[in-house]
Amino acid sequence: MFSIYCDNKGCGKQQEPRLDLDTNEVICSECGKPIKCVTQFAKVQMKALGQVKRSGDRQKAFSVKCPHCEKEGQPKLGEDDKLLCSICGKELDHLSKPYKATVLEYLRTHSGS
Repeated sequence: MFSIYCDNKGCGKQQEPRLDLDTNEVICSECGKPIKCVTQFAKVQMKALGQVKRSGDRQKAFSVKCPHCEKEGQPKLGEDDKLLCSICGKELDHLSKPYKATVLEYLRTHSGS
């Protein structure tokens, strides 16, 4: 892992930044701003080592891709034990029965958290 100092005013901390593959910018893991002093060679090495920015929030348990809105997220529990997309609210009826049963059990036991 590459460990460098942030060149942004007010930060300047040593940390392990992440390469944003969409913008090809190195992002400081402390302040969240782009670090300008990183060479293209270092960026290639960061990509090869897997030191890249992962998309969005951390993935939640049992995340599935909705066939309706094409977004991915953890289903929510609807009426009559239906699994609903947490983004568009439509029923996730494409899941296999064993997987659906597992997700339902998980959501029931973790509903308060």
